[in-house]
Amino acid sequence: MRIVERTGELLTLQNLLTPDRDRPGKVVLIEGAAATGKTTLMHAFAARAVEAGAAFLSASASPAERELPLSAVNQLFHDPALPPAEVERADRLIQDGSLTVRALGVRPAGGAAGEAAAQVPAPILSRLTAIVLKAAEQRPLVVGVDDIHHADAASVQFLLYLARRIGTARVVLVLTECLRPTRSHSLLHTDLLREPHCRRLRLRPLSEEGVAELLAEHVGTAIAARLAPECHRVTGGNPLLVNALIEDHRMAEPTRPVSLTFGDAFRQAVLTCLYRAEATTLARAIAVLPGGVSGGLLGELVDADAASVVATCQVLQAAGLLDAESFRHEALRAAVLGGMRPDERTALHLRAAELLHRHGAPAAVVAERLLAADRARAPWAVAVLREAAEQAFAEGRVADATDLLRLALRECGDDDQRPAVQLDLARAEWRIDPATAARHLPDLVRGLRRGRLPAGGGATLVSWMLWLGRPHDALEILTEVSGGVAVPHADPGRRAERGPCAEPSPWWLPYAYPGLTRLEGLGDILRPPGDAPDTSVPVPVAPSPRTEAMLVNALSRGAVQEAVQRAEQLLEEAGPAFRSPLPVAAIAALVYADELDAAERWCDTLGRSTASWPPQGRALLMAMRALVHQARGRLESAVKCAREALTLMTPKGWGVVIAIPLATMVVSLTAAGRYEEVEEYLDMPLPEGLFHSPFVLPHLQARGRYYLAINRPKAALAEFRTCGELMTVWGFDLPGLVPWRTDMAQAHLVLGDRQNARRLAAEQLRMLSPAQARTRGATLRTLAAASDADRRTELITEAVELLERSGDRLELARALADLSELYQATGQERRARAVEQRARALAAECGAGEIGGTLSPRLAGADERGENAGPDLLHGLSVAELRVAALAVDGYTNRQIARRLHVTTSTVEQHLTKVYRKLQISRRTDLPVTLLLQSTQDFPA
Repeated sequence: MRIVERTGELLTLQNLLTPDRDRPGKVVLIEGAAATGKTTLMHAFAARAVEAGAAFLSASASPAERELPLSAVNQLFHDPALPPAEVERADRLIQDGSLTVRALGVRPAGGAAGEAAAQVPAPILSRLTAIVLKAAEQRPLVVGVDDIHHADAASVQFLLYLARRIGTARVVLVLTECLRPTRSHSLLHTDLLREPHCRRLRLRPLSEEGVAELLAEHVGTAIAARLAPECHRVTGGNPLLVNALIEDHRMAEPTRPVSLTFGDAFRQAVLTCLYRAEATTLARAIAVLPGGVSGGLLGELVDADAASVVATCQVLQAAGLLDAESFRHEALRAAVLGGMRPDERTALHLRAAELLHRHGAPAAVVAERLLAADRARAPWAVAVLREAAEQAFAEGRVADATDLLRLALRECGDDDQRPAVQLDLARAEWRIDPATAARHLPDLVRGLRRGRLPAGGGATLVSWMLWLGRPHDALEILTEVSGGVAVPHADPGRRAERGPCAEPSPWWLPYAYPGLTRLEGLGDILRPPGDAPDTSVPVPVAPSPRTEAMLVNALSRGAVQEAVQRAEQLLEEAGPAFRSPLPVAAIAALVYADELDAAERWCDTLGRSTASWPPQGRALLMAMRALVHQARGRLESAVKCAREALTLMTPKGWGVVIAIPLATMVVSLTAAGRYEEVEEYLDMPLPEGLFHSPFVLPHLQARGRYYLAINRPKAALAEFRTCGELMTVWGFDLPGLVPWRTDMAQAHLVLGDRQNARRLAAEQLRMLSPAQARTRGATLRTLAAASDADRRTELITEAVELLERSGDRLELARALADLSELYQATGQERRARAVEQRARALAAECGAGEIGGTLSPRLAGADERGENAGPDLLHGLSVAELRVAALAVDGYTNRQIARRLHVTTSTVEQHLTKVYRKLQISRRTDLPVTLLLQSTQDFPA
């Protein structure tokens, strides 16, 4: 075996074989921490000595033979290097000596406390020594005893006797000893090492260069250079640990990772080091206590005095396991704990938690041990777990808080305290996935009705139920908590002072579910604030309910500039941690106010902190990114972000808010012409309560735009009309949120009703703020398409100017396409081609489908009824093909058509292929609108 960084020590040993007539006999003690290569060095020297003509007598002491007198010596004299007669003679002497020691027992050695010396008769020692010296007369002799610290006392007595009598004999006595907290044979050091012909060799751990050299033998120079720094940092240069990592790396084939692998070989090597150093007990204590604890605390945990703790820590440092008083790497700690039986590990963690709690350690530190033990039976344990969970929650470590509270709930035996613990757990789980937290609602509602939830608990349950789309359950609880009496609304930040479970006033509920404010008996409870809150009140440092109320109030009144100001204020007050969805809602307000630059800037600002955010926060922010991308016309980015948002939380966990990413996905896929993909998202089940909430509005708009794109203008018109009716009845008629009049106008244009289209677009335009450039531009474009020819150029030119600065590149592309058509119609062909070229380039950049040259290119030749194909065109279709085509043009997907007609999806696809061929078209969107005139009432449902 090749020896690394031991050349000097090996040369020193080899020099001992050089003839020296004055004093040839020599004794060497090789010391070092556990597994630093002492045995390897001794055997390497012995191999070279044998090559040079010497004989090698070897023995290896063992703890198992420590009580057997002369057991180590017995190994020396049974070596084949001795003549059989001498071996037989030595065997009789050893038997006699062993019997004598057993008969006489041991006597105090005058050394370390508890140390004893054997009483081997001097004649026996003399005769055994004579055998060795006689063998040395024939040829040089190397006597090696490994792990002398484990040798029995009688063997040590013989070795001391031999060392003093080597004289001029050609004998080299080599002993190896492992550094341990206490020495087993102090006489070996006090008597032996004072002899002039004795010397000590102390082996040090490998340097980083030595580690690299050792690695290179097995993994190659290039990989060794990359692994060596970390390998040295982890192992401290301990050769056994380095070799174990090499073995784990080898076992990781065929992947051959270029990083360290901590496998079973490494774990076993760590445990071997601890065993050899007799430091296992203290290492376990270090593993369960936090880094940097005092030696007194370590000693108290394992019932050891301060001096023993210090000595053991020094031994562990020398072995490369500790850096100061902590493990050099988490893998070392894991290996130590992994070497314990589960019951031992649990008991030690509990003792550590008890000790730390008694000494006043922070709750998080104590709770970590309770969590590791998976037990919390002490009277104080649940309170500690809750305190630690609260701290973790405040720091954004929601998953940690959840683990702590699950343990607290499981171990809580107090029926009065249990509902509060369960509420804490539900709050933490809510940040990960509301659907998971929802399973606690039945128990929490019972706890609320029994008066066992803390103040504010009822309002929390109400808000959760509203999120999940269960408004009637929420109102039932709210009515019970309010006792049928109106809750004050003057100050949204003020807590009602009535009843055992006084709740914050639900000032926001009329905005979240405006449709429910008209239910009988709920007018007082859900009475919204009349006027905007007093803006003269100083704004606090942290986001306050007052700031939130002012934002919502401004939005509800259509005060766009004020809403932008309040949204920015709320975002500036919010910290980096995710504590509520309000900052994300503020970004949505900026998007609906057409402040796309500000919205994107805040997405980027908050995005720098999302690494520590829980899934709910990341999902909501990703949905806002999708919304911004969609508003800017970046369709592929919008689809990607919306899809990622939908994967970060389960559909049930999204609750009614799922309408936002779904609407973004549907609008973006529709604009990109990817109609088949829209089906997946339109088929997703939605919470029943969504249709009582403003979150349904973008969903209705998205569905209407999809219907319009697939030649179902009447279905689209119905969606837009429903949207408008809800917004009007709810008092939410905000064109920045959903410009339903513009959407309806576009549907009327497709149907050929220019008069209604012009009326709706003009009405929408009057409601828009001058700052809402994006929505104004889209509305002007629609108005231009519905206006007489003499006004179109002026209107579409103004639309282009607004859209240029709005940031919506897709809507700009559409406006440019319309402008190109106007130029073409007036004979300005060169200008028309230039504008059309730019429009198509923008559309391609956005990833949009064909934008055509008009607002509705598919129906450019339609009459007032929206018909662009007569019966002659459809004459060649069979009845089955006609049925399938009629349903397809009406917006049904292939799967929906198959279900409706009770055929397979494959059959539908075959019929459509034949329809496309007969009508000489290439895609679904080219199907003639006149198919809508075909009766579908006879089709099976």
